[in-house]
Amino acid sequence: MTTQFNFNKLNNIYAEAIASDDKTLIFETQVGKGRFLFMMFLSDEDKDSKDKLFIYLRNTNLIKPVKVYGNHSKGQFEVYIKDELKEVLIKELQLNSSSGSFDFKNFLEQLNSSIPQSINRDNKITELRKSRSIISELKVVDEADKTVLKHEVKLPENKKPQDKTLRKLYVYTDGAVEDIAELIQLLKKFNMTVAWTTKDKENNTSSVKALLGKLNN
Repeated sequence: MTTQFNFNKLNNIYAEAIASDDKTLIFETQVGKGRFLFMMFLSDEDKDSKDKLFIYLRNTNLIKPVKVYGNHSKGQFEVYIKDELKEVLIKELQLNSSSGSFDFKNFLEQLNSSIPQSINRDNKITELRKSRSIISELKVVDEADKTVLKHEVKLPENKKPQDKTLRKLYVYTDGAVEDIAELIQLLKKFNMTVAWTTKDKENNTSSVKALLGKLNN
């Protein structure tokens, strides 16, 4: 049996995420003993994930992608929850099997009501960095194996910096949020992006501060 539900409380933070430079929605919430990390990646480049809600279940260590339907700008975040997903969501709650009948629709209402109506940018970036290993599995950043910042790269006129590459500045560096936001603005202004390398090739690497200093000169 499939359960249809509208996570309409996502509306405000969805609009915030669309307006942000990282085009990312991420937060963790709790219902009972269950811990649920919600993630959406909303750049035009996120073709495979733009209309997906990724739910990471911390207790059971599972990531579940859920297709989201409807006009999101009008508060429509319709999901269709099949029995398999229903079972893992209930398992995440770590319920006592003798606790009586379980009202799944009421649980979804609680989960919906627990969604924050605004997310502080610093808190969002903290959550992104805490969830690096999870995000690397979702194919929402370019070249997820390359996590060490190297240098800036000038792009040809027919190309633009990719959100999926610039998003990595928030996820894989420890730069101050304000510095990264300013760096992304400058990279877009000068039609530049950033190059990354793997941890075993850390020679000639850079930092957010160093790149910001170069672009501001």
